[in-house]
Amino acid sequence: MAVVQRLVAALILLAFASLPATAQTKSFSHPEVAGDATRYEEWLRQNYKPDGRSAKIWRKQAEIAATAGDHNAAATAYAMSAVIEPKDAHSWQRLAEELLALPATTDNDRFNTSVNASGAAYNAYLRATAADIEAASLAVLAEALKVRSYWRPAINAYKASLAVAEVTTVRAAYDQLLAEQGFRILDYTVDSDGVTPRLCIQFSEALGKGQVDFSKFVSVDGKDPAAVTARDQELCVEGMTHGQRYQVAIRAGLPSAVEETLAKTADLAIYVRDRSPQVRFTGRNYVLPNKGQQGIPVVTVNTGQVGLEVYRIGDRGLARALTDGDLEAQLSGDQLETLKTKTGAAVWKGQLPVRQALNQEVTTALAVSEVIPNLEPGVYVMIAEVKGKEAEYWSQRATQWFIVSDLGLAALSGDDGVHAFVRSLETALPVAGAEVKLVARNSEVLATARTDARGYVRFEAGLARGEGGLAPAILVAENGNGDYAFLDLTTGAFDLSDRGVAGRDVPGPLDGYLYGDRGVYRPGEDVHLTALLRDRSAKAATGLPVTLIISRPDGVEHVRIPLQDQGLGGRSTTISLSTSAMTGTWRASIHADPEAAPIGETSFLVEDYVPERLDLVLTPASAAIDATTGGSIGAAGRYLYGPPAADHARRGGGVGEASGQGVAGDDGDRLGRYGAAVG
Repeated sequence: MAVVQRLVAALILLAFASLPATAQTKSFSHPEVAGDATRYEEWLRQNYKPDGRSAKIWRKQAEIAATAGDHNAAATAYAMSAVIEPKDAHSWQRLAEELLALPATTDNDRFNTSVNASGAAYNAYLRATAADIEAASLAVLAEALKVRSYWRPAINAYKASLAVAEVTTVRAAYDQLLAEQGFRILDYTVDSDGVTPRLCIQFSEALGKGQVDFSKFVSVDGKDPAAVTARDQELCVEGMTHGQRYQVAIRAGLPSAVEETLAKTADLAIYVRDRSPQVRFTGRNYVLPNKGQQGIPVVTVNTGQVGLEVYRIGDRGLARALTDGDLEAQLSGDQLETLKTKTGAAVWKGQLPVRQALNQEVTTALAVSEVIPNLEPGVYVMIAEVKGKEAEYWSQRATQWFIVSDLGLAALSGDDGVHAFVRSLETALPVAGAEVKLVARNSEVLATARTDARGYVRFEAGLARGEGGLAPAILVAENGNGDYAFLDLTTGAFDLSDRGVAGRDVPGPLDGYLYGDRGVYRPGEDVHLTALLRDRSAKAATGLPVTLIISRPDGVEHVRIPLQDQGLGGRSTTISLSTSAMTGTWRASIHADPEAAPIGETSFLVEDYVPERLDLVLTPASAAIDATTGGSIGAAGRYLYGPPAADHARRGGGVGEASGQGVAGDDGDRLGRYGAAVG
């Protein structure tokens, strides 16, 4: 603890030690340390009971004990003083110092003592009214936080201490801690298994935010990098090549989010190794035609042979596989073991020789019809592994689920049940006579039906209302010729919302379409609104009155107007805005029942605006105007719709930049740089 004692001794010798600190805003804060301070003070009040002696006497006794090197007695005496006078910052500060000076027999004792020292130092800092006490408290707090390995809070505490008073020993401790635990490079990784390898460098703190050009802080073999991306605490350098060595420099000055920059340039010697042997499939689910070539593409990297296994899952296991999400996932080792021993049946196992191209992806088609001549109805799963590369039990295997079929299934659900359609994938014609089964989550067959000449079948609505294990899970179709197909009913339909064609919500018995003639109006103008009313079948709903409700931007109802049918379900009205109408977004809605939810809505803006009508282009005769000879500036005006804007008065002003002694004005003043009057 010699460092702490030297820090305190130096702080006491400050020339301005008595300057008040209460007017300053406390710049350091840490929620966990603040909690430690509160808990430690409460613990002292409950466990330290003064015997009638004053705080002054306890402090004197503490000083004697500290001088004698009895830090335990000194800490006890300062704790008594702090309990008697809890606002005395000096007692809290000295208590923190003595706690840190206590010898610790175990790591646990040392940690607990540092937590109490942190709390005492923080209490001293909060109660300090003089600069020397505040600076010393922060310095001791930093020492306590270092013991706890709270590096960033310790750095911030040192920084706050130096902001109050510049002390040589504190500065040295701060610089040393900053060099050891400040913003720095922690590690780096080379992602060499991707198509385009990259180097990623991990930092101790988040990188600088905002518009920062990190590429100027990176060089690769003395040249600018191809691309640099930064995210949180990681900086990645793109554009590297497999099998190459690079000298990468991360230059000093690279900014962080904690107002620190990289202190020294870091030179990294990088080797990008060749890609490790890999195998994968191109998709998760695959439907192979039952006629013609039946090939599943297998993608490999840096390997000449792939081990393949094929398993079949029948109807009974299909519903469970769908419910568990297996058909959407790559199987891990334990899932593969379950497939082998419980849910699936082994169909084929063999080796697939593939062409090699160093570090390039090679795609090879496995002809399923050749290795498995007689495919039974069901779902198949193919597992691929690189030969000679043993995968960990918990790791995922390259997995491809597939079926071989000419049957294409589509389905939709409505109030009247589940509608299914079966067509040939080869000809797109309806498939008549195909057996279609509706299967529940618990693998129970809810119903079976055969398609008509249109390839259509319907299941009653009651079958689709099952819950739990009886809820519909899949549709299974077979045509008796070995063709087999299924459709997962547990997943959502195609989501096209990100394509801008999500469509409208399904309407109720009545559907209203409400629109205005414009999207924005001025106060005092007329708003023309039109409403079209349709029933569930999109036919005009005639003879039905509706209510139009207009609401202001603050949500207050502006007007309520009954609208009668004006033919073919159409209705229109005009709303006259007052000249003092509230600006903002107004909302209009139509209601079949004014107390129920609207059946159609729209909105429009009310804004004070004057549209631009003229375009003015200024063209000076020269880049600068001489103060003695003067100059000219051409002005050309045109209406925005094309014709010249002639016979308009011109008035304007400007800001100029003068050189030398400035430009004399009419009133005797002179204009300096940027038009400021200078004399």
